Amino acid sequence: MKMRNLRESGAIFLSANPHMHKRIAVIGGGAAGLTAGHLLQADFELTLFEKQPRLGGNAYTYTARDGQALDIAVAAFSRAGYKYFFRLLDDLGIATRASRGRFMSFHDLDRHEGIYITPNLRGLRAQHFRILQPSQLRSFWELWRALASARRIQQADGFGDLTVRDGLRRLPRISSDAETILVCTLCLLSSMSAKEVLEAPARFFFGKLAVFDDVISPKAIYSVRALPGGTRSYVSALARAFGDRIVCNAQIRTVLRDDDRIRIVFSDGGEATFDKVIFACNADQVLKLLEAPTPLERELLSVWRYKEGRLVVHRDCTAFPRRELMQAYTFLYRRQDGVFSTSVNGSLWLEPSARRTTDLIASQHPNFPIRDDRIEFDTVLRTPIFDFQSCATTSRLPTLNGVQNTYFCGSYFGYGLHEDAIRSAVDVARGLGVEPWR
Repeated sequence: MKMRNLRESGAIFLSANPHMHKRIAVIGGGAAGLTAGHLLQADFELTLFEKQPRLGGNAYTYTARDGQALDIAVAAFSRAGYKYFFRLLDDLGIATRASRGRFMSFHDLDRHEGIYITPNLRGLRAQHFRILQPSQLRSFWELWRALASARRIQQADGFGDLTVRDGLRRLPRISSDAETILVCTLCLLSSMSAKEVLEAPARFFFGKLAVFDDVISPKAIYSVRALPGGTRSYVSALARAFGDRIVCNAQIRTVLRDDDRIRIVFSDGGEATFDKVIFACNADQVLKLLEAPTPLERELLSVWRYKEGRLVVHRDCTAFPRRELMQAYTFLYRRQDGVFSTSVNGSLWLEPSARRTTDLIASQHPNFPIRDDRIEFDTVLRTPIFDFQSCATTSRLPTLNGVQNTYFCGSYFGYGLHEDAIRSAVDVARGLGVEPWR
């Protein structure tokens, strides 16, 4: 390994442990790459390369101008679906607590009314107890009946090659309000637009709801948990597995694989040599980095598309309902010319570490105007698009592991969530002879 060139990339390195004769490069500093490093640290010498200036990927703890540390992307996790994630937190000694933001609200941008799931008296008064009206209660009953029907159809493989739009027609008839809740929730769980979700495979999305079955359920009251220190707490804990062998702002030009070694070539011409490589980055980025992908790697990875989703942290509440009606996630939606659109908006004052006086909102894919003078932070998060082509590869992706000393992990190995990233990292560890959490 040419340590000089790696130091020029901005890293400081510890001396090699003589007992760790196998060196692994981990490319990608999100949940998957960090978890892989944590699980493998006792058996291998690890170096992490991340092209961004920070670690965590879509686990993004933002330091606001007033000094508060706030999660602006993923912020809460459900116990029903995140089994590996909570096992990892236990391993790290990180405690969670019931999230203040366990509920959702849905606000029509044109009609200026909506469905506000506000469990406290202030929220009920603010909406004049509308949620308790028979029509609203019927919408919830229709939704739960439809979800139960979807689970039965899913078990019988009855969705086949249907889209979500067509799959909805297979379910018992539901009201417009119930459909709004369902589609908005699927947008939340995928970071995809309503149009993309409705054209996606019904089997995939209803399967996701069957696994994460406490998202649209009264079980959310006790199942949804948050981290008092934010997602930064577990990102920092996982990063310790690499010691000082972390290279942020890494500029990798190509990855070459010989019979018994991996060569990473940097944009400045420097090189580093490893025994194995773990790609914990996006599928399309893998293909850009690999000098000679195998036919199977090209087949399974080339179908994945990604979107650059805008994320804005701001104080512009003009388009929103009253604060008492806003929940952890408030969806602003509209139906126009037969097209349904929505944005996902996080009320950051409901996070465990936030001050009650906080007025910041994190808006993903905003579909409403935001005044420039009320924007505090504006960025882009990159997320996979789950369509018929990409979903068809998920069951085959694990077959890529181990070929030419190369391993893969990431949220695209499952439903696109943190849980899938961590589970795929566990699978990589097992493939390398390490059994986590015996």
